[in-house]
Amino acid sequence: MEQFNIPVALFLFKRGEKSAVIIDQIAKIKPKKIYLIGDGARNKDEELAVHSCRAMVEEHITWNCEIQRNYSNENRGVYDNIANGAKWVFEREPYAIFLEDDNFPALSFFRYCEELLYKYENDARVLWICGTNYMQKYEPEDGSDYVFTKLMLPCGWASWRSKFCRFYDGEMSLFRDSTIRSKVRKEYTNSLLYKQDLTAWEQVIYEVDNNKRIFSWDYQMAFCIRANNLFGIAPKYNLIKNIGADMESIHGGNTMDKEMTSRFCEVPIIELEFPLKHPKALMIDEGFERKTESIIIAPFKDRLKNTLINIIKAMLHIKKQESLSQKIHEMLKI
Repeated sequence: MEQFNIPVALFLFKRGEKSAVIIDQIAKIKPKKIYLIGDGARNKDEELAVHSCRAMVEEHITWNCEIQRNYSNENRGVYDNIANGAKWVFEREPYAIFLEDDNFPALSFFRYCEELLYKYENDARVLWICGTNYMQKYEPEDGSDYVFTKLMLPCGWASWRSKFCRFYDGEMSLFRDSTIRSKVRKEYTNSLLYKQDLTAWEQVIYEVDNNKRIFSWDYQMAFCIRANNLFGIAPKYNLIKNIGADMESIHGGNTMDKEMTSRFCEVPIIELEFPLKHPKALMIDEGFERKTESIIIAPFKDRLKNTLINIIKAMLHIKKQESLSQKIHEMLKI
């Protein structure tokens, strides 16, 4: 097999065995360049696992390729490792494919990304290419192999330096403009999804304003898509299986008993066939949007729980973005 020309970046932390599984799949397409972006340990207990993960991954890179490493000695956190890690890659490459340590890709994911990176490279409306389809399978009415979407599907993606670095804003500066916020609200046809995203955006703003570590990288992407009237691309078949539901998961859920985790994780992959059939027009697929929104939106019991928690916070004069349990603990210590 000829070597794959698109650089592939893999985000690492401390899950060596799962990261090695991802590398073994990447090895089948033999990329000429691979970027390894590893976060540092949060404490002494994690140091061995972090270093073992990096060593295991490199042992599994058995083909001839250029390896670029960005290994941190300190814990950067999800935002700095992924968002700024992607920017580090784009300082060196015009486009790239990105996988986290729990994103198991279908083999066709790589060619799918390659074809669409070339096809939409000069189309400023398309920000990125996603590999996830939470439904596992969706058949567009026009028979195409992918759809355009406004939704945030963060597992397995590709983008271009020119567009990612222009539009991605980790600190969400555009959110502070009331006119833009109003326009973004009108972009949503589902009020529940808007409220869910708004809560996440307000959390990012709170973290920025209070000099706290920014925990997410993907909600910012969701905002910039809407604020700049951009599009993502999603495949008709799921091309990324999230294998990260375990006790080492940082923010993806650690048990399949949780409804939201079961919706997002372990969705089987289906290989795409080539050549790709392209949509006739650059428009969102309404059917795909509605069905995917119903999966992304938290179940009623979770929304009710959050509403009750916010009522209690208001009664105790605790900000929505602050931890209720932590604040109560602080109050009891006084």
